[in-house]
Amino acid sequence: MAYEPDSPINSLFAEYGAVFEKWEDLALARWLAQTLGQLEGRVWRLSHPLVTSYHLAAQVANRRQLWFQRLATPPAAYLAAGCCRAPLLPFLTRDIRAEGLVCHHCNEIVVPYDDLPEGLKAPLEGWAKAYEPVHAVAHWDDRQRRRSGNYEEAFENAAEESIRLLRVCGYELAPLLLDHYAAVVWEDQDECLDVRAEEVLRTGGASGGGGHI
Repeated sequence: MAYEPDSPINSLFAEYGAVFEKWEDLALARWLAQTLGQLEGRVWRLSHPLVTSYHLAAQVANRRQLWFQRLATPPAAYLAAGCCRAPLLPFLTRDIRAEGLVCHHCNEIVVPYDDLPEGLKAPLEGWAKAYEPVHAVAHWDDRQRRRSGNYEEAFENAAEESIRLLRVCGYELAPLLLDHYAAVVWEDQDECLDVRAEEVLRTGGASGGGGHI
């Protein structure tokens, strides 16, 4: 996902994360380890408040390199990430084909696409290929918009299809990763298409079940 350091939303999250800057290393490490225990065994939305809080704290810990200091022991189910040695908490995004799985601690690629477990590549690739042209509608140039005949309608159709495909990602594909990783976070919104997390709910409005949060 694109990172714009001067955007209002990132400034807001920097303010949110400031509280963790005041924590001592031992307290922060213990909180992270305990929270990983709460995350274990489930698929989590990126928008979930607990995931947001964990991510903000993890960024502080990453800058301090707390996981190298072994101040607290994470749950045994978590492997060590090769990028930053933090417990492996993969983030599944719409850019899976280009980026693979992203580390929720340092934002680097932690599992390249080519290294995904066998049996996962085909369904994830099929989903990503279907999603790419849908997301691209938000970035059409003037020529493409004119050729569509009615760009507003095309945009709305793309947003509706985005909601459907994100549901597939979160409720059908992301749980498959739990066979290989202790917990998984998935991208449950598309800011370019104005698709909000609350719109991406399981059909019928159910939000839980099957280890999904």
